[in-house]
Amino acid sequence: MKRIWKRAAALLMTMAMVLAMVLPAQAMTYPSLSVGTGDVVTTSETVTISSIPDDAAGLGFNTYQVLYATYDATNGFAYHLTPWAASALSTYTEAEAIAAIVALGSSTSGTSTTEQAELVNTLAAYIAANSTTGEYSVTWNYTAPDIEATADLPVGAYLVIPSATNMSFLNMLVSVSATAGTGNTWETAAKGAVLKGSKLTIEKTVSDTKDGTYVSTADAKIGSTVYYEIKVYVPKFAANDNEKNFSVQDTATNLKINSTSVVVTPYATGDVAKTALEPYTGSNGTDAGYASSVSTDGTTLTVTFTGYYDNVFYDSSTKTYPYEYVIISYEAELLSSAVITSGNGNTATLTYDYDNHTTNTASSNATVYTYAAKLTKYDDETTPNVLSNATFQVSYNNTALEFVEDSTSSTTTKVYRVADKDDTGASTDITTGTDGTITIIGLDAGKAYTVTETKAPSGYSLNTNYLTFTITAETDTSNNLTGKVASVSSTEYTSGGSEVTGNSKTWNASTTGSDAYVNMTVTDTTLSSLPATGSVGIIVFTIAGVIIMILALVLINSGKSKEKRA
Repeated sequence: MKRIWKRAAALLMTMAMVLAMVLPAQAMTYPSLSVGTGDVVTTSETVTISSIPDDAAGLGFNTYQVLYATYDATNGFAYHLTPWAASALSTYTEAEAIAAIVALGSSTSGTSTTEQAELVNTLAAYIAANSTTGEYSVTWNYTAPDIEATADLPVGAYLVIPSATNMSFLNMLVSVSATAGTGNTWETAAKGAVLKGSKLTIEKTVSDTKDGTYVSTADAKIGSTVYYEIKVYVPKFAANDNEKNFSVQDTATNLKINSTSVVVTPYATGDVAKTALEPYTGSNGTDAGYASSVSTDGTTLTVTFTGYYDNVFYDSSTKTYPYEYVIISYEAELLSSAVITSGNGNTATLTYDYDNHTTNTASSNATVYTYAAKLTKYDDETTPNVLSNATFQVSYNNTALEFVEDSTSSTTTKVYRVADKDDTGASTDITTGTDGTITIIGLDAGKAYTVTETKAPSGYSLNTNYLTFTITAETDTSNNLTGKVASVSSTEYTSGGSEVTGNSKTWNASTTGSDAYVNMTVTDTTLSSLPATGSVGIIVFTIAGVIIMILALVLINSGKSKEKRA
């Protein structure tokens, strides 16, 4: 019995010693924190990234753990740098780096105070240079058009590099902090971020007048000027990016860009236009906004913004962006090589290339359409015959258009194009071929043209009437031009300006509505023909002439005889 009590006393003594060791630790422990393998704190909170644009395409959040926390039975709580973060921040002591990260992560305003922090961007630059650095495995819950993305993250700090196919974003730092609370508890708090970025989009528009409405399509006469605008959003680069390449290349088809017409105008939020930027030269290359160059043949325009970032579009003192986007405007001439139906495209390509992101490109196209007319010359027979060698002129605003003969033109079928400013050997006269037709390429819709005949074929009278006609272009449901003619209106006038109607009309204009052509016809009247040589008619006229001459001689001689008798 004594042995049993001794054993019981020993057991109680052992339990008392254990309790003496454990209870003090429990009194200082905050049981709300959980730990995993190696005493790493696994307690998590929901982190939120807000202000997500509803048009962000292919949005993703690459996440990298920067700090993790440990907690042990002796009440030791500590933050630690992950191995890759320690390498990225090797210029800091570990204590300095941790203190700076904790300070940034505890900011109540989130990304707004860390978007240009050197430390955050240094971490991002290291990720860009070391693609083997592993990401932290976490699922961000986001479904468009949600404005928030959320993820459950353990206590620590995390670098988030967002990406999208049509936008560029700033680097972000999010965190879950743990602090000693009251009543033997730990208090955890999540610090999210506000997503800040800019569109990686380019919008190319065109107008046939400088102060007109700029849309994706326009129509013009060959040789006339069309006006282009390229809208490009200013990217938000990380402050420590070495490369901040931002360029636009515009390639024109059947158009010639005017190199002296290029203007770059920045716009602030709210579409507020600011003073146009000055192009830089070799002497002030880092002080101004852009450089532009146009190829010698005028087909390619390149605008670059190398070195612009810290001087023009980013205010390092306030860490703000004065401008939301820029508009590059210029003029171009529609060349005589312009094609109908398919249109004459002009594609602008935007390229962003910078340290922490993959090169992104975007493009936009604007198209200029021009139209054609086919004129056929007939005689006035019951069964009309086509007539060659009839000459015409086409005028607009009382000025005759000049034409050059197309390479496809032949003696059978004549094809003419409205001349552009560089064409030589142009003429205002266009003449039908042996098939009696003339194809005229390069007319504008919505303009009233006048066609007159200036020389009739041999044996036919000149048609002194003239025709005015106006083309109406076809548009689709989005009000974009299709390149086809929807309709044509026309009026025939006499040389005195009186309108011709009914059966007296000798001109006609029509369209099938399925192509880019207007079809016109005109008739000529055959002259009264003289009888052929050797016919009876000629003999009659000859005899009559001889008789008249004889009578004249008789009268003359009779007169002389009377004078002598007198």
